[in-house]
Amino acid sequence: MHYARIILTLTLAFLVLAGPRPAAAEEEFVTALTGKFPPFSYYDKQGNLAGFDVDVSREIARRINRKSRIIATEWDGILAGLLAEKYDAIIGSMAITPARQESVDFSTPYYHSGAQLFVHRDNPDKVYSIEECKGLAVAVVLGETYQHFLEERFPDIQVVTLKSAAEIFAMLEQKRITGFVTDRLVGAWQIKEASRPFVPVGEMLYKERIGIPVRKDSPELLGQINTALAAMEDDGTMQRIHQRYFGLGKTSSSTLGTMEPTVIAAKLLKGFAISLGIALAALLLGFVLAIPSGLLLTFQRGSLKPLHFLVRGFVDFIRGTPVLIQLLFVWLGLGLSPFPAAILTLGICAMAYMAEVIRAGLMSVDPGQDLGARALGLSPIDRFRFVVWPQAFRIAIPPLMNCVVALLKDTALVSIISIPELIREAQSIISVTFEPGLYYLIAGLMFFAVTFPLMKLSDRVERSIKAKGFAHD
Repeated sequence: MHYARIILTLTLAFLVLAGPRPAAAEEEFVTALTGKFPPFSYYDKQGNLAGFDVDVSREIARRINRKSRIIATEWDGILAGLLAEKYDAIIGSMAITPARQESVDFSTPYYHSGAQLFVHRDNPDKVYSIEECKGLAVAVVLGETYQHFLEERFPDIQVVTLKSAAEIFAMLEQKRITGFVTDRLVGAWQIKEASRPFVPVGEMLYKERIGIPVRKDSPELLGQINTALAAMEDDGTMQRIHQRYFGLGKTSSSTLGTMEPTVIAAKLLKGFAISLGIALAALLLGFVLAIPSGLLLTFQRGSLKPLHFLVRGFVDFIRGTPVLIQLLFVWLGLGLSPFPAAILTLGICAMAYMAEVIRAGLMSVDPGQDLGARALGLSPIDRFRFVVWPQAFRIAIPPLMNCVVALLKDTALVSIISIPELIREAQSIISVTFEPGLYYLIAGLMFFAVTFPLMKLSDRVERSIKAKGFAHD
């Protein structure tokens, strides 16, 4: 228990030290994008963020005399992150819509584009317009305006929503969907620069004005952004950035569509190290909290009864709600920084499941063991420490190991709060290398390299316990 207190103290100290630091953010222009939307945002050969939106973001920061800091996060949580003051603005090719304008203020448009339907060039379903896609699967990125457009205007279409464009492109290459709807510039770039077997069909579905959203309580920042955008248009800077990616002198496939092997290895290892670090910290936090919680769950009578019902209700609530919702609540609702939010959420979630395992282990110990220890004159603490807990813990080891494995895999969820864990790093690599099968396989094998020994260890411990007869205690 002495070590448990040390671990708990260190974990709480980390959460406090790594908390929000608003003072440092005041001198920065913090913007968000996905990093998985080439050529607007992607990772270059050196593994650094690049693209049209990245250049626009840095140029605006320079013109408003702030230091640029860009955060890569998931699209489906990007607007919520802005409202929760995780960054100052989104420069990620976000279309201006009336629904979004109810929550945020948009800058003047910095470019115009439109929605386009793309299909495989073999066109197995023989569709030549969006009207002919009735009953067929058409993919969009989750949360984009294209999803709402299809659901409202074409309810008979089977809209498939995925986390990133890279997954959509892979599905269409495999002819598992009829087509996809995306920005016409993005689709055209995929055809020409990435040699994708896609073709646009039909007329452009609608035009979009792309702006930079900021919070409604930031009118001064919005004015600065609009002034910077106007100056960039006047002196030709915006046109030069556009030409760099979409004009005749645009960035070639020598810099896009590839990434150095050393950079890929570094990104995967860094992402995996982050996944393991979060899992380890959450595991320590969860295990330390699970011991007293599991003990309280066994006290259904006596003076600890109120605490029992309090812990019972909390554990049931955590186990009965999705981890993703808990993660977003801690990140957005409590305002914690991404890493503390991830560790706290996964740690509490692990606590809930481990507490039930420990409760089951404690209840499996024969009551006669405690009575015998009491007859020997041992104190309640010594009876628990030397008699009950060792037997309960040995029985609980296999299911506890299952909790550890599940926790490690749950770290993939934290990418939605902008943490560059392994899966997100793999997706960023896929967005420029166009090899989803290879890099998802590598990511899966990296997880398996850790979880398989843990599962084997669990089996070995379980056999050892049975061999010693503890299964019949």
